[in-house]
Amino acid sequence: MRRGTILFIIMVIAVCVAQAGSALKMDNLEITPAGDLQLGDPVTVRGIVDLGSDTFTESNKLEFYTQLDRPTVHWEWAIGIDDKYPPVTTGGGQYLNIQGWLLSYKEGTRIKVQVTMDGVVPMTIPSGELVVFRVRELDEDEEVVGTEVLREKNVFNPAEFTQQIATMEESLVSLKADIDAKAAAGISVGDAQTYYNEADDAISSAKSATGADVAGYLSTAENAISEATTAMDQAWAQQTIDQAQQVIDSVIGLYNEFTVNRSLKASDSRLVPITNKRDIAISSLSNAKDQQAAGSYASARAKAIDARTRADEAWNLSLDLKKELDSGFSLGFDLGGLLLPVAIVLLIVIVVGGVYYWKKYRTWDELG
Repeated sequence: MRRGTILFIIMVIAVCVAQAGSALKMDNLEITPAGDLQLGDPVTVRGIVDLGSDTFTESNKLEFYTQLDRPTVHWEWAIGIDDKYPPVTTGGGQYLNIQGWLLSYKEGTRIKVQVTMDGVVPMTIPSGELVVFRVRELDEDEEVVGTEVLREKNVFNPAEFTQQIATMEESLVSLKADIDAKAAAGISVGDAQTYYNEADDAISSAKSATGADVAGYLSTAENAISEATTAMDQAWAQQTIDQAQQVIDSVIGLYNEFTVNRSLKASDSRLVPITNKRDIAISSLSNAKDQQAAGSYASARAKAIDARTRADEAWNLSLDLKKELDSGFSLGFDLGGLLLPVAIVLLIVIVVGGVYYWKKYRTWDELG
């Protein structure tokens, strides 16, 4: 019983060691060209797959793969036994499989596979990552054994960039029209113009660039256009806030004149509607400033417009009251609903007085 257990443990350890030793690695893997790729670029991959000195499982296989254009792919490979290589074997296609029985040698024998692959980047793929080279060991169930070696490269499709550049130029034209319109309305567009110039320069550079540089310039242009739009929204909202503040300040100035210089009381029925609209305007403007600070420029502008509306109403009422006071007709205190009765009484007094003096005058005239 103990002997069987010991044998089982030894077998498990042996399997684990064998699996650990089966992990492949690449020596001197070289890919030409070294940078990003474009459609139609030729690519060459050279390297040596080191399988170590453990026996390769005969039922497994070594699989090579590439996403380069299938008809253009050419493989050359040779199996080295203790660093001795026979003449190369050639093949084509995106897959190259070397069966395990070709790689299975006695324990302690150093097995390497020298491989060279040439191919061309396909002409009909979108921009993105392309698998240039991959090698891995697969078991008889097509499951990966150990780790794989994978090399990918960025591929750029010039046709996609041509369309992106055209779209970006259209956005730039719209941005310029918006900047000019805002400037004509008296809105500060200095920051937006700076971002516009940055986007314009980036698009110009993208037209003459290649590969990843095109994507970089287009990204810069896109960000600059977005920043320009934000800068205009911020400036527009700030202008609306400032205009509302100016009207509110004017209302407050007239209110102080009424209460200080004209001695009107705050409870004066002519001041109450002015006060109410002024207070609503101040509250709305405070909310607008909070939204502006939070970066919610559309909301800030909307609240500032509300504040301006109420402030204009208060200002118009203030002007009306000022005209009334300047005309000298005001009695200096609030008659409220008594104005008409008082006027009637005054009229009666004047008429009665006139009749009295007229009769008295005739009496004197008759007495001669």
